[in-house]
Amino acid sequence: MQLETSAGIVVYNSGHYLLLNYGRSRITENRWGLTKGRIEENETVMQAALRETFEETGISDISILEEFQHKIIYYFSRGSHRIKKTVIYLIGISPVKEITISKEHIGFHWAKYEDALEMLTFENTRKVIRAAERYLRDNELAKEPSEEN
Repeated sequence: MQLETSAGIVVYNSGHYLLLNYGRSRITENRWGLTKGRIEENETVMQAALRETFEETGISDISILEEFQHKIIYYFSRGSHRIKKTVIYLIGISPVKEITISKEHIGFHWAKYEDALEMLTFENTRKVIRAAERYLRDNELAKEPSEEN
């Protein structure tokens, strides 16, 4: 079994979470998720998460809440190879609303917490959003979402 490790950021802006639409997958027409990508050689989790977020969204103005890390593990197949994937998520607060998505994605949406839980394709990603929301509320960083999004 091959091992892969990725890093990503739960991008938060004034009561909304940034979701990316990865398009069609083997199991769904619209796969919604968060920013993430492989950690390259000699990169830290934070460096990889910031790089991937910039590559996928164009966002560079982001403040990382370093105390939060949420890890998920899942398995998938690539050809005849079985992969064990670990993804480490951080929370990043950004004032940026306008983004430029990469060619990896077909769309994006700034979602309120409840909407994000409904839109996300996989339960393990919903667990990340639940953990992020809990952390933001516990640390009095959560905002009431405006209706403009």
